[in-house]
Amino acid sequence: MAANETVGVGVVGLGLVGPVHARCAQELPGAELRVICDVAEDRARRAGAEFDCDWTTDYREMLTRPDIQLVCLTTPPFTHLDLAGAAARAGKHVLVEKPIEITVARARRLTETCREAGVKLGVVFQSRWKRSYALLKNAVTEGRLGRLLLGDAYVKWFRPQSYYDSCEWRGTWNREGGGALINQSIHTIDSLQWIMGPVESLFAYFTTTCLHRIEVDDLGVATLRFRNGALGVIEGSTALQPGLPERLEVHGEKGTVVIEGGAVVRWAVDGMDEERIKTEAQEPLGTGASDPMAFPITWHKGQIQDMIEAITENREPAVNGEGGMRAVEIVEAIYRSGRSGAPVAFSTDE
Repeated sequence: MAANETVGVGVVGLGLVGPVHARCAQELPGAELRVICDVAEDRARRAGAEFDCDWTTDYREMLTRPDIQLVCLTTPPFTHLDLAGAAARAGKHVLVEKPIEITVARARRLTETCREAGVKLGVVFQSRWKRSYALLKNAVTEGRLGRLLLGDAYVKWFRPQSYYDSCEWRGTWNREGGGALINQSIHTIDSLQWIMGPVESLFAYFTTTCLHRIEVDDLGVATLRFRNGALGVIEGSTALQPGLPERLEVHGEKGTVVIEGGAVVRWAVDGMDEERIKTEAQEPLGTGASDPMAFPITWHKGQIQDMIEAITENREPAVNGEGGMRAVEIVEAIYRSGRSGAPVAFSTDE
């Protein structure tokens, strides 16, 4: 596409986050929301009226439209392989919500399908567009923290049983792929590996607490060794009342950075002005600690804008299929370790 062309967008799935994608497509330059799709006719019709665009319950009919270049998939994780595959074969670029799929094997198949079809695949990890995380990533890349020593991700959130009861696929291995780790914690896990670098090995436990009637994890912990020699910890849960803001801690030989709920609460790094950094990182914030939708639209806008530009500039999106797969690799390794009682090593080509 030419750089000045408008990218026509279709949004599929109008549950919690689908309307966020629709609003972004309406408001972003270079994009136009043209159709929304949901299997529930009433929901699709209402959303069509709200966003003043076409609506349909027929996904495959939507894919025949020549005015759609990008499909945003906000459907349950186990549907991504089939739906994204159909979009790719129809010549549509695809942006899928996290996780990319429920297993690494399915994620690889999805990525290969899009590559073979010659379309771009993006995976939503909107936390990378938080100002605080971007500043920390830049500081680590520039060597401002020196050699990395320790990186920790804490996601001590809470969801009531009614949350899991609201959708039949939630809290299941074969449709959600897991629980607190692959759904809620995966954002911070992705940010941790993005900043700290590849994981070399890990050891983990996970469990289902007395607070939930689900078959998957609502509490898990892991210790990690990164390929650069640093160590790390992941703690993820949806069983810890009342729910605390997610926390990312990075320690290097030249100092420490702590980010909580997206806000910089500590930036003690040699040669860097903490107050200036805190000012630079300021933006509207929110945390899904106890409410899945308690976040600003800003971060999704940043990622969807990047996807639009990737299409018009013919480049890879900032989080492509391979990038979106890394957090799933870590979560899958946690589940393998928790089941086997043994550490899990990552191959060097992952």
